[in-house]
Amino acid sequence: MSNLSGPEDTYKLLVEQSQDNWLYGLVAFAVLEEQRIEWMRHIESKSGALPTDQQIRDWYQQQPSSVLLRARGTAENALKVYAEEIATTIEEDYKKEILESTVVSEIRSNNRFWPQFGANVASGLVSTFIFSLLLVLLALIVFRDPSPVAMIKQAQEAQNGK
Repeated sequence: MSNLSGPEDTYKLLVEQSQDNWLYGLVAFAVLEEQRIEWMRHIESKSGALPTDQQIRDWYQQQPSSVLLRARGTAENALKVYAEEIATTIEEDYKKEILESTVVSEIRSNNRFWPQFGANVASGLVSTFIFSLLLVLLALIVFRDPSPVAMIKQAQEAQNGK
């Protein structure tokens, strides 16, 4: 990593020129920058002043080449953990939404029981009344026997009896 002189070079390597997803590179860059900021705070606490621009360039140049690999690995792990947390949250929210919608629909259907029961009883009474009327009408027809033969006999008797 001796070819790095500052954050610009690091950003180009990790984000712009990387074969990995740019998001991995961006998080890896943030990891490396966090290490630099911690180093700067350490220098400030020891010397009472922030490091100079030259000291910062020296810090970048002194980093071993494996620091980029570690930063990428840390970034990948952080993004995987974040993705799992998001997936879990979405799954929990989806389950909660399904449960709530099922519970609400059951409660609503229970509230409709009595009105529906009353409507069913009323329709049953009406259908029973209509069926009873049809039975009475059929009984009258059957007992009166208005068949065509009986009607002809009645007509002949009426003419003969005159």
